[in-house]
Amino acid sequence: MNSGSTKLTFNTVLAATFCAGVSLLLGPKQALAAGPAASPPYTLTALTQLVPPAGATQPDDLAVSADGKDLWIGYGNGVDTTGKGAPSNLVEYDIASGAVLHNISIPGHLDGLKIEPSTGDVWATENEDGNPTLAIVNHKNGRVKLFSFAPALLTGGMDDLVFTGPNTPDEDVFIVSSSQTSISLPVIVELGGPLKKRNTVVTSALNGNPATVWNVVTNAAETTDTIGDPDSMTLDPAGELVLDNRSDDSLYIVRRKTAANPVLRVPLTLLGSPVEVNDTIFTFSATTGAASTAGVIYITDTTANKIYSLTKPYFPANEIYTAANVLNDVGLVDFNTGVVTPIASGFLGVHGLAFSPTAVKVK
Repeated sequence: MNSGSTKLTFNTVLAATFCAGVSLLLGPKQALAAGPAASPPYTLTALTQLVPPAGATQPDDLAVSADGKDLWIGYGNGVDTTGKGAPSNLVEYDIASGAVLHNISIPGHLDGLKIEPSTGDVWATENEDGNPTLAIVNHKNGRVKLFSFAPALLTGGMDDLVFTGPNTPDEDVFIVSSSQTSISLPVIVELGGPLKKRNTVVTSALNGNPATVWNVVTNAAETTDTIGDPDSMTLDPAGELVLDNRSDDSLYIVRRKTAANPVLRVPLTLLGSPVEVNDTIFTFSATTGAASTAGVIYITDTTANKIYSLTKPYFPANEIYTAANVLNDVGLVDFNTGVVTPIASGFLGVHGLAFSPTAVKVK
């Protein structure tokens, strides 16, 4: 997901220094030509068969069909994050051939993207900094239905969304509410009733200033945490929400209210310094919940306007990967320590990640 603001951190300086060092060693032309690369045993491949349709730029979130054969990608096209300007594009590719199966115009700035498991339809949130809408796209004919929301709990925009799976107590839809005017307002909302063209009701699932948070790394309670820049969200294998908060370089885990510690925080570091991240994924399908020790991670590079695949011979169960969007690395996350270990580096603008248990052979 893209954010409406840019944060200058030590990581930004570190990234610039690292890139400058690479240029000095290789020469500017060689460094530019080298492109991103992965460390063994990973293999990074540019999916050159996935050519963006005319006018489609800045790929961000992506979702893989239940059978693993099709890839849906949201192109933001530089549209203002409050929805002003030209529309975004939602594109469905046949991964093997690169054929464009659908190229759909979505009003506003397309951001969050997930496939509804029972229907196969695509749900996309728009406008993370204001005027939030939800687009539901029929995966067969490409028809779009657009819904808006009651303003009571949503004073900002909408970012990512998650469908809870069959192993959770209540199957429902949770959405990140971003750019709220007050930290006392929810940073995660739950659909509270049927979708409506106007004034769909949501209920609060987590406020921006939770009373108590348990720090997983220090194994201690915290009472002053503030979730000031919520962004991407996913499920962990236990069916708990995992929210990326960019204002404190952390992942928040939202569990059942009856849990001993309902809200956990994992502060993230890379090379010993706090690191901002974007999409975080586990090695199971966000569409079907199916896990596999074989598969592929799909990656979007928003700045380069490219899609990549990341593979290796064996994915241990429940590995966690994240896109460190400031340093432009994809890393492996240790939830016990919060340490992010880079495994693919050199992207121009890494953003979206999606895991598929099925690796498709390119024609």
